[in-house]
Amino acid sequence: MTIAQTFAAHGARRQLWRVLLALSLALNLFFMAGALWIRIHSPVPPISPAQRLEQMAGELGLDPQQQAAFDQYSQTMRARLQSMHQAIHPLIAETWTELAKPQADETRVMQLLDQAAQTRRHFLGGLTTTTLAFLARLTPEQRTKFVALVHWGPRPWSPPRDHRDGAR
Repeated sequence: MTIAQTFAAHGARRQLWRVLLALSLALNLFFMAGALWIRIHSPVPPISPAQRLEQMAGELGLDPQQQAAFDQYSQTMRARLQSMHQAIHPLIAETWTELAKPQADETRVMQLLDQAAQTRRHFLGGLTTTTLAFLARLTPEQRTKFVALVHWGPRPWSPPRDHRDGAR
């Protein structure tokens, strides 16, 4: 090996190290920029049902009597929806249990689903009556705004869904 070949090989190795160092630096910079971007542009965490209710009440501009009616309405809605979920959940769970069997009884499955639908319809009738009674206490402008606010986001009185509980 000649001296020129030795220097050429040494120069190539040095060049390879420079390239690897530059790539490592670039990757680190991209990683840090990505981490900073995620930190700056992170999604806003969802607000709690209680916070959502407070926000709705504030946006509606309720007077003290309406605020008391709203508090009663939201408490009633939460309780009735929780009762509805507790009544329907066992039926849906039993439906899935039946479906999991090797020879699922289609008639039984349909009976369970019909029973769950009837139970839900019964509860929704009561919820509708409660909602209409509350809406009667609002001005036409407040009523329109209430409907828009409810459709804008999640129902504040509904319990949070458990991602592991697909039967709900």
